[in-house]
Amino acid sequence: MYKYIHLVVIAKFGSQSLAYHYASTDGDDVMDHKELLNQQTRVPGYLYGVHMLKTVGTDFKSVQARDPYFDDFEVFESMGEFLDAVYRSAVAHNALGRLWTAKTLGLEQSTK
Repeated sequence: MYKYIHLVVIAKFGSQSLAYHYASTDGDDVMDHKELLNQQTRVPGYLYGVHMLKTVGTDFKSVQARDPYFDDFEVFESMGEFLDAVYRSAVAHNALGRLWTAKTLGLEQSTK
């Protein structure tokens, strides 16, 4: 019986595939982590893919056993490290629009 709910957030830039992984038996806890990620991100949501699945184990290997699609990802268990890596990769691959970058850096001009 599948016991653990996994949140897997992925981002791909060129040949680089990054994944944030979080698992719990509590669905609300998993959704809280998803919301926290949305609040802390420095890149637009369209650069992410969000996956939720259930497995028998808590580790990412159980996710890979369930779906081999996730075999070639660099996996982060730390949300902060994942978000930093995604931001660096997005900047390196010019995946952020000029407006988004200015807004994130606090450089946008006021319209008042």
